[in-house]
Amino acid sequence: MEQRTLLIVDDSAEDRAAVARHIGSAPGFQYRILEAGLIEEGLRHLAEKPDCVVLDQFLPDGDGLAFLRAARDEHGRVLHPVIILTDTGDQQAAVALMKAGAQDYLVKADATACAIRLAVNNAIYKVQAECRLEEQRLELERLYHEARSNNDALRVAGAAKDDFLAMLSHELRTPLSPVLSIVSATLGDASLSADLRETFAMIQRNVQLEARLIDDLLDLTQIASGRLAVEKQPVDAHSCIEAALDICQIGFEEKKIAVHTELAASQPTVLGEFARLTQVFWNLLKNAIKFSGPQGEVRISTGNDGDALIVEIRDAGAGIEPERLAGIFGAFGPIKPAPTATGLGLGLAITRAIVEAHGGHIRATSDGKGQGALFRICLPTTAATTLPAKASPAESGAPFRGKTILVVEDHEDTRRVLSRALRRKGYGVTVAGSVEAAVEQFTGSRADLVICDIGLPDGTGWDLMEKLRPHGPVRAIAVSGYGMTHDVEKSREVGFLEHLTKPLDFPRLEQLIREILAAPKVSA
Repeated sequence: MEQRTLLIVDDSAEDRAAVARHIGSAPGFQYRILEAGLIEEGLRHLAEKPDCVVLDQFLPDGDGLAFLRAARDEHGRVLHPVIILTDTGDQQAAVALMKAGAQDYLVKADATACAIRLAVNNAIYKVQAECRLEEQRLELERLYHEARSNNDALRVAGAAKDDFLAMLSHELRTPLSPVLSIVSATLGDASLSADLRETFAMIQRNVQLEARLIDDLLDLTQIASGRLAVEKQPVDAHSCIEAALDICQIGFEEKKIAVHTELAASQPTVLGEFARLTQVFWNLLKNAIKFSGPQGEVRISTGNDGDALIVEIRDAGAGIEPERLAGIFGAFGPIKPAPTATGLGLGLAITRAIVEAHGGHIRATSDGKGQGALFRICLPTTAATTLPAKASPAESGAPFRGKTILVVEDHEDTRRVLSRALRRKGYGVTVAGSVEAAVEQFTGSRADLVICDIGLPDGTGWDLMEKLRPHGPVRAIAVSGYGMTHDVEKSREVGFLEHLTKPLDFPRLEQLIREILAAPKVSA
């Protein structure tokens, strides 16, 4: 049984006892409890290196922000995962605490034993994974510099890096999946109050942002190996820009940045992938927000130059020094005008690769520090085409309620949250945590659909599909933290109809379920 140390900082002995009681019932872990009634006392306990801190927001000698500031190391990082408990659900306070380094924020009235255990497990998991990421990043940099002079060694290091990033993405995505699933499912509840809807939407945005950073790491690996996939079809670039603006709206509002758009191109259709082009514009707009001051200004314009679409994104922010312009599209050359700059510095490298995969090019100009920057994208246009509308399964009247789904997932929180969300939609749900258990469940109940993780304790989801094939046609969706191109291809090869990458967007999963169940079953 794994040993953990939990520090509870709360001036209420009754509340401390309640948290200790809730966390003590967690299966698979044995907790050593440290208690403190004051911030000063709690900070002294940090020397005992607790695995997690559960902190009351308001204490006699200060508040949660004071504790987080005092708990930082010399690099400004909060090394211990901290979960804030409060009597009131103040969204502004929650945002400030999360920015200061807290991992989660719970209202005491809603802090059930299950909620506390889930928050503690996810906080510990996330911090451990981030520490491993930093250690491995440093190790990869060292290996990279050593291997530059030896092509064979460089290929070995590249393969090891790919394997490591695939494994790491799985480890980072897995704890995000139950969080995003339950948030997405809750947002679909029409009875949710406006305040709670806003809070859940904030959580959803932050989880999706973290997933986007993980995707950036994988994209970089695919770019380095020349395997960046782009599924091309006619796309309205103006729609991509509008989608990116919608994603960035909160960031513009928080910094009171004025946004001016002049989408004047008469021919905005290009041959490409909507999601990838939206990613390009999102990266550039996110960059403009990051390096613009409060009440700044961003201008987005489009036009045509012959058979080319020109998109320009201009900001009035920090600017780029001439000597740094040449390297801003490099993977390990982030622009950081101030120590407070954040991010992995991969966005511009990925942006250039996506643009070039679409047959275009991108360049940046700036008059220097403090003079803002201009990013200019040139993409070849194509004839506009109206794509056939896809029939909505929701309109087909198919009797989905009562259909049975087998959920195969070894991560307990993900399995529980996903199963509960599916049952609320009227599906019958059976669960399994291994290949062997899944085969037994399927042969006994013949579920209408299988939702299966790829990494399982006694094999893989791919192994499971091979074992189920003799029992007749199987309709299945792969769900995994492994999202490399070869992982998706392997899933399709063994018979999965779709491969979704964690964290799960529950509405997207539900849509796929309905589409698959509405389609005629194909014989094996």
